[in-house]
Amino acid sequence: MRTPWIPAASVMAAALALGGCSSQPPEYTPQPGTLIAGTAQITVNGADVGTTNSVQCDPAGTLMMMKTGDPGNPESPGVSALIESQDELVVREVGILDLGGFTGSYNDGLGGEATVTMTGRTYDIQGTADGFDTDNPSFRTTGNFQIKIAC
Repeated sequence: MRTPWIPAASVMAAALALGGCSSQPPEYTPQPGTLIAGTAQITVNGADVGTTNSVQCDPAGTLMMMKTGDPGNPESPGVSALIESQDELVVREVGILDLGGFTGSYNDGLGGEATVTMTGRTYDIQGTADGFDTDNPSFRTTGNFQIKIAC
């Protein structure tokens, strides 16, 4: 004797499984002031250099070492930053390599200025760096930057 409800139940289970897989999950939208983890937005001298998915964050005690790729060429270096978080967030170093036509660096205690805030896992680093325009490398200049990095 054959039981008719077993094949019917199998067909129904398959239909439910396929129906459950067909809907897409909602697109992730980060909170205001934050980026998706593993991305960085870079602005140099007021120009939006772009967003990169080439981000590396390495904690070492109270220090966070961060590196990004060039938004135009992720295989090339773009920005490096060193943030200390012992008592409060402090920018110790920022390096910019030929982004937006500027190459330069900020080093704590050696001139320039930089601040950092944090929203969620996103660091917002802003300040000025000493360096040079890549079109005119013979003369030193100062550039401003804003770097958002989500670790």
